[in-house]
Amino acid sequence: MTAWSPWERRLCFLLPFMMRLALWCVRISSYGGGDPAAFQHVILQDVVSIFGAAIGALHIPEKWFPGTVDFYMNSHNIMHVLVVAAVYSMHIATMRDLAWMSRVKCSAAL
Repeated sequence: MTAWSPWERRLCFLLPFMMRLALWCVRISSYGGGDPAAFQHVILQDVVSIFGAAIGALHIPEKWFPGTVDFYMNSHNIMHVLVVAAVYSMHIATMRDLAWMSRVKCSAAL
């Protein structure tokens, strides 16, 4: 597959994002679970990632300051910083959910 634009390159993330969206729906339904305090981080990790992808695709700072942000604070660097922030939110959500799992008894009938 050959991507001809930055937006086409980001389309490969559509299927994993749709899967995460389905898992959000399960999480907020009566079938889901998890620490309620972790949900904001579950949402934040995807919102920050989408924001970083948009900045990378639109080349935001380079459009406004051509030639001045070539080595630092360019859209590619900003995207990577936002990816790290998203992974940190994922870590917080995972740690809270694991702590929740150790505290809560499962009442499902098997």
